[in-house]
Amino acid sequence: MPEATRYTLLLGCLFALAALFLALMDQRLLARSGDQGAGPYIVLSLLVLVVLFTAILFYISQHRTMLNRTLAESRADLEAIRQELEATRNDLEQRVERRTFEMSVANASLNRQIAERIQAEAETRKVKRQMELILESAGEGIFGFDLNGKVTFVNKAATLMLGWDPEELIGQSHHHLIHHTRADGTPYPTSECPIHQAYRDGKVHFGSDEVFWNRDGTSFPVEYISTPILEDGRLTGAVVVFRDQTTFR
Repeated sequence: MPEATRYTLLLGCLFALAALFLALMDQRLLARSGDQGAGPYIVLSLLVLVVLFTAILFYISQHRTMLNRTLAESRADLEAIRQELEATRNDLEQRVERRTFEMSVANASLNRQIAERIQAEAETRKVKRQMELILESAGEGIFGFDLNGKVTFVNKAATLMLGWDPEELIGQSHHHLIHHTRADGTPYPTSECPIHQAYRDGKVHFGSDEVFWNRDGTSFPVEYISTPILEDGRLTGAVVVFRDQTTFR
Protein backbone atom coordinates (compact mmCIF):
# COMPACT_ATOMS: atom_id res chain seq x y z
CA MET A 1 0.00 0.00 0.00
CA PRO A 2 1.36 3.47 -0.86
CA GLU A 3 2.49 5.55 2.08
CA ALA A 4 0.12 8.43 1.29
CA THR A 5 -2.89 6.07 1.27
CA ARG A 6 -1.83 4.56 4.60
CA TYR A 7 -1.59 7.96 6.25
CA THR A 8 -4.96 8.97 4.82
CA LEU A 9 -6.66 5.85 6.23
CA LEU A 10 -4.99 6.39 9.62
CA LEU A 11 -6.19 9.97 9.74
CA GLY A 12 -9.70 8.87 8.82
CA CYS A 13 -9.72 6.29 11.62
CA LEU A 14 -8.57 8.92 14.11
CA PHE A 15 -11.34 11.27 13.04
CA ALA A 16 -13.90 8.45 13.32
CA LEU A 17 -12.72 7.52 16.81
CA ALA A 18 -12.68 11.14 17.92
CA ALA A 19 -16.18 11.69 16.56
CA LEU A 20 -17.43 8.54 18.34
CA PHE A 21 -15.76 9.51 21.56
CA LEU A 22 -17.20 13.02 21.48
CA ALA A 23 -20.66 11.66 20.69
CA LEU A 24 -20.49 9.35 23.70
CA MET A 25 -19.31 12.17 25.90
CA ASP A 26 -22.13 14.35 24.68
CA GLN A 27 -24.62 11.64 25.64
CA ARG A 28 -23.09 11.27 29.11
CA LEU A 29 -23.00 14.98 29.52
CA LEU A 30 -26.66 15.30 28.62
CA ALA A 31 -27.62 12.38 30.85
CA ARG A 32 -25.72 13.61 33.91
CA SER A 33 -26.05 17.33 33.48
CA GLY A 34 -27.89 17.52 36.75
CA ASP A 35 -25.56 15.39 38.92
CA GLN A 36 -22.12 17.00 38.37
CA GLY A 37 -20.49 19.80 36.43
CA ALA A 38 -19.41 19.59 32.81
CA GLY A 39 -15.77 20.39 33.56
CA PRO A 40 -14.31 16.90 33.19
CA TYR A 41 -16.11 16.35 29.90
CA ILE A 42 -14.84 19.65 28.57
CA VAL A 43 -11.31 18.72 29.55
CA LEU A 44 -11.65 15.36 27.85
CA SER A 45 -13.04 17.00 24.69
CA LEU A 46 -10.15 19.41 24.64
CA LEU A 47 -7.74 16.55 25.17
CA VAL A 48 -9.29 14.66 22.28
CA LEU A 49 -9.06 17.74 20.08
CA VAL A 50 -5.41 18.23 21.07
CA VAL A 51 -4.66 14.60 20.24
CA LEU A 52 -6.49 14.94 16.95
CA PHE A 53 -4.67 18.17 16.12
CA THR A 54 -1.35 16.57 17.02
CA ALA A 55 -2.16 13.60 14.80
CA ILE A 56 -3.02 15.95 11.94
CA LEU A 57 0.24 17.86 12.40
CA PHE A 58 2.17 14.59 12.47
CA TYR A 59 0.42 13.42 9.32
CA ILE A 60 1.15 16.72 7.58
CA SER A 61 4.78 16.58 8.68
CA GLN A 62 5.17 12.99 7.49
CA HIS A 63 3.44 13.75 4.26
CA ARG A 64 5.63 16.81 3.67
CA THR A 65 8.71 14.76 4.45
CA MET A 66 7.54 12.14 1.98
CA LEU A 67 6.86 14.81 -0.64
CA ASN A 68 10.30 16.37 -0.06
CA ARG A 69 11.93 12.99 -0.39
CA THR A 70 9.98 12.24 -3.57
CA LEU A 71 10.84 15.69 -4.91
CA ALA A 72 14.51 15.18 -4.09
CA GLU A 73 14.47 11.81 -5.84
CA SER A 74 12.74 13.36 -8.85
CA ARG A 75 15.31 16.14 -8.94
CA ALA A 76 18.09 13.59 -8.74
CA ASP A 77 16.50 11.60 -11.57
CA LEU A 78 16.07 14.76 -13.64
CA GLU A 79 19.68 15.73 -13.00
CA ALA A 80 20.85 12.27 -14.07
CA ILE A 81 18.69 12.50 -17.19
CA ARG A 82 20.06 16.00 -17.89
CA GLN A 83 23.64 14.80 -17.52
CA GLU A 84 22.90 11.82 -19.76
CA LEU A 85 21.31 14.08 -22.37
CA GLU A 86 24.26 16.45 -22.13
CA ALA A 87 26.69 13.57 -22.63
CA THR A 88 24.60 12.28 -25.54
CA ARG A 89 24.50 15.76 -27.09
CA ASN A 90 28.28 16.15 -26.75
CA ASP A 91 28.80 12.70 -28.27
CA LEU A 92 26.49 13.52 -31.17
CA GLU A 93 28.26 16.84 -31.74
CA GLN A 94 31.62 15.08 -31.80
CA ARG A 95 30.27 12.47 -34.22
CA VAL A 96 28.80 15.16 -36.45
CA GLU A 97 32.09 17.09 -36.44
CA ARG A 98 34.06 13.93 -37.18
CA ARG A 99 31.66 12.89 -39.92
CA THR A 100 31.71 16.39 -41.39
CA PHE A 101 35.50 16.31 -41.45
CA GLU A 102 35.51 12.86 -43.08
CA MET A 103 33.02 14.05 -45.70
CA SER A 104 35.14 17.14 -46.36
CA VAL A 105 38.21 14.96 -46.88
CA ALA A 106 36.21 12.58 -49.10
CA ASN A 107 34.81 15.48 -51.14
CA ALA A 108 38.27 16.96 -51.55
CA SER A 109 39.60 13.60 -52.72
CA LEU A 110 36.63 13.13 -55.05
CA ASN A 111 37.06 16.63 -56.49
CA ARG A 112 40.75 15.92 -57.06
CA GLN A 113 39.94 12.62 -58.79
CA ILE A 114 37.31 14.33 -60.95
CA ALA A 115 39.79 17.06 -61.90
CA GLU A 116 42.43 14.45 -62.73
CA ARG A 117 39.87 12.45 -64.74
CA ILE A 118 38.80 15.54 -66.69
CA GLN A 119 42.43 16.43 -67.35
CA ALA A 120 43.22 12.86 -68.44
CA GLU A 121 40.20 12.79 -70.75
CA ALA A 122 41.19 16.13 -72.22
CA GLU A 123 44.72 14.85 -72.82
CA THR A 124 43.32 11.63 -74.30
CA ARG A 125 41.11 13.59 -76.68
CA LYS A 126 44.08 15.75 -77.61
CA VAL A 127 46.28 12.74 -78.31
CA LYS A 128 43.45 11.04 -80.21
CA ARG A 129 42.94 14.15 -82.31
CA GLN A 130 46.67 14.36 -83.03
CA MET A 131 46.71 10.72 -84.07
CA GLU A 132 43.71 11.30 -86.33
CA LEU A 133 45.46 14.26 -87.92
CA ILE A 134 48.60 12.19 -88.43
CA LEU A 135 46.63 9.35 -89.99
CA GLU A 136 44.69 11.70 -92.26
CA SER A 137 47.88 13.52 -93.29
CA ALA A 138 49.86 10.37 -94.08
CA GLY A 139 50.56 9.73 -97.77
CA GLU A 140 50.39 5.95 -97.31
CA GLY A 141 47.21 4.01 -96.83
CA ILE A 142 46.70 2.72 -93.28
CA PHE A 143 44.35 -0.01 -92.07
CA GLY A 144 43.69 -1.39 -88.59
CA PHE A 145 42.42 -4.99 -88.13
CA ASP A 146 40.99 -6.90 -85.21
CA LEU A 147 41.67 -10.59 -84.56
CA ASN A 148 38.99 -11.54 -87.10
CA GLY A 149 40.58 -9.53 -89.88
CA LYS A 150 37.85 -6.90 -89.82
CA VAL A 151 38.69 -3.25 -90.37
CA THR A 152 38.69 -1.16 -87.18
CA PHE A 153 40.03 2.09 -88.69
CA VAL A 154 41.18 3.42 -92.05
CA ASN A 155 42.76 6.70 -93.08
CA LYS A 156 41.84 9.04 -95.90
CA ALA A 157 44.70 8.01 -98.21
CA ALA A 158 43.54 4.36 -98.16
CA THR A 159 39.95 5.29 -99.03
CA LEU A 160 41.12 7.53 -101.91
CA MET A 161 43.32 4.79 -103.36
CA LEU A 162 40.66 2.09 -103.06
CA GLY A 163 37.54 4.10 -103.87
CA TRP A 164 35.65 3.01 -100.74
CA ASP A 165 34.07 5.25 -98.13
CA PRO A 166 35.29 4.74 -94.53
CA GLU A 167 31.79 3.71 -93.39
CA GLU A 168 31.78 0.95 -96.03
CA LEU A 169 35.08 -0.48 -94.79
CA ILE A 170 34.74 -0.27 -91.00
CA GLY A 171 33.58 -3.62 -89.61
CA GLN A 172 34.09 -5.48 -92.89
CA SER A 173 36.67 -8.11 -93.78
CA HIS A 174 39.70 -6.42 -95.36
CA HIS A 175 40.75 -9.52 -97.25
CA HIS A 176 37.30 -10.24 -98.73
CA LEU A 177 36.89 -6.68 -100.00
CA ILE A 178 40.39 -5.69 -101.09
CA HIS A 179 42.71 -8.68 -101.17
CA HIS A 180 40.51 -11.55 -102.28
CA THR A 181 42.25 -12.36 -105.60
CA ARG A 182 45.86 -12.71 -106.72
CA ALA A 183 47.36 -10.68 -109.56
CA ASP A 184 46.85 -13.63 -111.94
CA GLY A 185 43.12 -13.79 -111.13
CA THR A 186 43.21 -16.91 -108.92
CA PRO A 187 41.43 -16.86 -105.55
CA TYR A 188 43.53 -15.82 -102.56
CA PRO A 189 42.62 -17.68 -99.33
CA THR A 190 42.93 -15.66 -96.11
CA SER A 191 44.99 -18.42 -94.52
CA GLU A 192 47.72 -17.85 -97.15
CA CYS A 193 47.74 -14.06 -96.84
CA PRO A 194 50.93 -12.79 -95.13
CA ILE A 195 49.23 -9.47 -94.30
CA HIS A 196 46.79 -11.25 -91.99
CA GLN A 197 49.46 -13.44 -90.42
CA ALA A 198 50.63 -10.52 -88.28
CA TYR A 199 47.72 -10.76 -85.81
CA ARG A 200 48.10 -14.54 -85.70
CA ASP A 201 51.81 -15.17 -85.24
CA GLY A 202 52.73 -11.78 -83.73
CA LYS A 203 55.42 -11.12 -86.34
CA VAL A 204 55.98 -8.25 -88.75
CA HIS A 205 55.27 -9.12 -92.38
CA PHE A 206 56.15 -7.00 -95.40
CA GLY A 207 56.38 -7.39 -99.14
CA SER A 208 55.97 -5.74 -102.53
CA ASP A 209 54.41 -8.55 -104.60
CA GLU A 210 50.72 -8.14 -103.68
CA VAL A 211 47.84 -6.35 -105.35
CA PHE A 212 44.82 -4.59 -103.82
CA TRP A 213 41.48 -4.39 -105.59
CA ASN A 214 39.52 -1.19 -106.01
CA ARG A 215 35.81 -0.85 -105.63
CA ASP A 216 35.43 -0.65 -109.41
CA GLY A 217 37.11 -4.05 -109.86
CA THR A 218 40.53 -2.80 -110.97
CA SER A 219 43.70 -3.60 -109.07
CA PHE A 220 47.09 -2.00 -108.40
CA PRO A 221 50.37 -3.35 -107.05
CA VAL A 222 51.17 -2.44 -103.46
CA GLU A 223 54.10 -2.37 -101.14
CA TYR A 224 53.01 -3.11 -97.57
CA ILE A 225 54.12 -3.77 -94.01
CA SER A 226 51.81 -5.51 -91.52
CA THR A 227 52.64 -5.01 -87.84
CA PRO A 228 50.91 -6.81 -84.93
CA ILE A 229 49.20 -4.80 -82.14
CA LEU A 230 50.10 -5.95 -78.63
CA GLU A 231 48.22 -4.84 -75.49
CA ASP A 232 49.65 -6.10 -72.19
CA GLY A 233 51.44 -8.86 -74.08
CA ARG A 234 48.27 -9.98 -75.92
CA LEU A 235 47.67 -9.84 -79.64
CA THR A 236 44.65 -7.64 -80.32
CA GLY A 237 45.02 -6.98 -84.04
CA ALA A 238 47.36 -5.55 -86.65
CA VAL A 239 48.16 -2.34 -88.51
CA VAL A 240 48.87 -2.37 -92.24
CA VAL A 241 50.61 0.47 -94.03
CA PHE A 242 50.66 0.27 -97.84
CA ARG A 243 51.29 2.44 -100.87
CA ASP A 244 50.49 2.22 -104.54
CA GLN A 245 53.70 1.22 -106.30
CA THR A 246 52.44 2.64 -109.58
CA THR A 247 52.05 6.08 -108.08
CA PHE A 248 55.38 6.05 -106.31
CA ARG A 249 57.22 4.79 -109.37
